[in-house]
Amino acid sequence: MDYQPFVSLWYPPAALSLAAFILVGGRAFLPIVMAATLAGLWMYLELDTHTAFHQQTRHSLLLAFAHTISYGLGGLYFRKTIHKWDIQQLPQRILYFLIITLFTTFLAASSGIIAFIIIGEMSWAQAEASWLNWWVGDLAGAMVLTPFFILLLSRLWNSDISWLKPKRRRQNDETKRLWSSKMLLNVAIVMVVILADHYFNHASIAYFIFFISIPQMWIVYTERMEYTVISLALMSTMIAAWFGFYGVSEHALTYQFAMCVIAANAYFGLAVPSLLSQNKKLHHQTQIDTLTHIASRNHFFEVANNEIKQLKEQNKPLSLALFDLDEFKSINDTYGHLIGDQALIMAAQSISTHIRDRDLIARFGGDEFLLLLPGQTKERAHLTADRLRQKLPAIPTPEGHIPIRASFGVVEINVNESLTQALQRADQALLNAKRKGRDQVVSS
Repeated sequence: MDYQPFVSLWYPPAALSLAAFILVGGRAFLPIVMAATLAGLWMYLELDTHTAFHQQTRHSLLLAFAHTISYGLGGLYFRKTIHKWDIQQLPQRILYFLIITLFTTFLAASSGIIAFIIIGEMSWAQAEASWLNWWVGDLAGAMVLTPFFILLLSRLWNSDISWLKPKRRRQNDETKRLWSSKMLLNVAIVMVVILADHYFNHASIAYFIFFISIPQMWIVYTERMEYTVISLALMSTMIAAWFGFYGVSEHALTYQFAMCVIAANAYFGLAVPSLLSQNKKLHHQTQIDTLTHIASRNHFFEVANNEIKQLKEQNKPLSLALFDLDEFKSINDTYGHLIGDQALIMAAQSISTHIRDRDLIARFGGDEFLLLLPGQTKERAHLTADRLRQKLPAIPTPEGHIPIRASFGVVEINVNESLTQALQRADQALLNAKRKGRDQVVSS
């Protein structure tokens, strides 16, 4: 796909070399050197020069080492360091891959140009005119095709690439047909843009190639990762083939940057499900207490404040109960913290089972719990708390089952009262329950 001497629109060997080093490490060095040397000898055969064979071999080896060492450094470094982020940190891995690819291809382009200058096949003036196109061509090939070659080579070599794959989407015949339709849309856009570029020869037309990102992102968000990678490979191959056939080389950088940008967008798009999963997990952690699996203190305050607003608007009763487990420190000291944790879990589960759906129980901290009772007056809430107290279970210990006992402080939240003020009154009622002998309900 050369459109300048020794410069390609997009350079697949860059991606193949980088993928091989990432997958198998240093074992890829010798095969890549040999393949690159043969490619150099083939170049001399095409150039039909009168250079002696031994000199052709030395020059080809120099070019081969410039290529192999550059991609070896990038691939081996990526292979060694990628596991600092787990698969849930896919955005960081993608950004890391793009940065490594950027610097690796820059090193490969620079060393390749220097090697060509050394062997006398390129002048400094030619190097200055072509280094950017060379670099971006290597970058486009490596950025777009490296994941594709990793998938392909992993199938051939039976390599583990679980570190690469985000969560899979289920695939059926219907989605496969849809993928084909999306790819046809990609093909149509490439064909129309390059034909228009060829016939009208206007610089602005080439920029319409970026519209490929629309069906490409459609593929990213609706198909499995493998289909995204394959579609990127096919898209870049079509651009390169039609670019070469119609000879629109004046706008090469536009097509090269388009391939890079579309590929980068697609890779970050693959990370969206991972980000959503992380956000969901974090949101769950802010709402749910990790030990007892009831509402967290922050979530309780959020819901309670909303209920207080409705109380002021609708003038309906709203009650609050604060309770803790009696002699909980003694349980911990006597039977250990695991039994103490089990007491907290069983108490929370018991209360959760015996309250209404609209009621809310939350862990306040330690062995203290909060209970919000919408629509209940103080008298009704007192009865509810006493019923819940009597239903608390017993926990198994090495010395037999020990009943869980709790003291409750209950208040009805006043219209002009804040949650903090109501909580202070409930805390005082709880202290009164403790002073009166524990295992009882006191309302205030």
